[in-house]
Amino acid sequence: MTARMRKALSGPIFLLLTSCATAPPRGAPGPAVDYHQHLVSPAFAAVLNVTTLRDGQALVRELDAAGVRRAVVLSVGYSFADERKGLSDPDARTRAENDWTSAQVAGSRGRLIGFCSANPLRTTALQELERCLALPGMAGIKQHWGNAGVSLRNPEHLRNTQLLFAFAERRRVPVLVHMRARGGGNYGAEDARLFLDRVVPLAPHIEIVVAHLGSSGPGYTPQHDEVMAVFGEAAERRAPAMRNIRFDVSSNVVPETTAAEAAAVARRVRQVGTRRILYGSDLNAAGGGIRQAWEIFRSKVPLSDREFREIAGNRTRFAR
Repeated sequence: MTARMRKALSGPIFLLLTSCATAPPRGAPGPAVDYHQHLVSPAFAAVLNVTTLRDGQALVRELDAAGVRRAVVLSVGYSFADERKGLSDPDARTRAENDWTSAQVAGSRGRLIGFCSANPLRTTALQELERCLALPGMAGIKQHWGNAGVSLRNPEHLRNTQLLFAFAERRRVPVLVHMRARGGGNYGAEDARLFLDRVVPLAPHIEIVVAHLGSSGPGYTPQHDEVMAVFGEAAERRAPAMRNIRFDVSSNVVPETTAAEAAAVARRVRQVGTRRILYGSDLNAAGGGIRQAWEIFRSKVPLSDREFREIAGNRTRFAR
């Protein structure tokens, strides 16, 4: 969740729930699955200091307007344990958010796929994830290391992360991870190498999705490219750690994306392989809606129609 998202939530972006809902999809066929979405619960809206909610029914209406069949809903339960917010009883708030997300997903008749979340630095994290994964509709784990204050360069944080991925391996559940460190500082190629060398080997059989092309959104920066270069080189040498890794492109291509930035995205997409790329639009979709965000991605990034079709059709095991 970025500052830009918070700003957008307080404005008219949610007009997409009405105007966009009646607009027929345009252009080439869009993605089958939106792999990076969030909801806004009453509790989360209070944290953001906004009044507009976004429940499961609202998201399904947006998917219908975009011609997208399903979406992965990433619980924001982790956000309540961000110590900077100073919230009371963060563990109880995390549990409540995961419960609310499960209820929204369960009511979608299979349209939404839920991912549990918890701050991995909390002593209760694995217990909460174990509990949450038993809830209806919850199929995976979301990690947001920027929000949690995690850095793989910190030995304690690395150990907590290793325990979490080993847990996911035992449960055979996928993990989607926002890797970028808090504030963006002390983050880059070193962190990608630590992830591949020290974390991924502990979970060789599960699907791992690296969000936002290795950093965050909106946009694609030199930091993204530094991180993606490590993954790209690992893919080229067919490193075993890359076997089950995918990347989502949520909020990486926006109206402000330059031709040079779009070319860099295309270069790294091809380097890791289009079969690894999953489309996601995120809560604050570029252009104001899921379909608009996909069209911006298509119009900006210099990939072929075949490559776009492959990305649009990519399916993970957990979304089949």
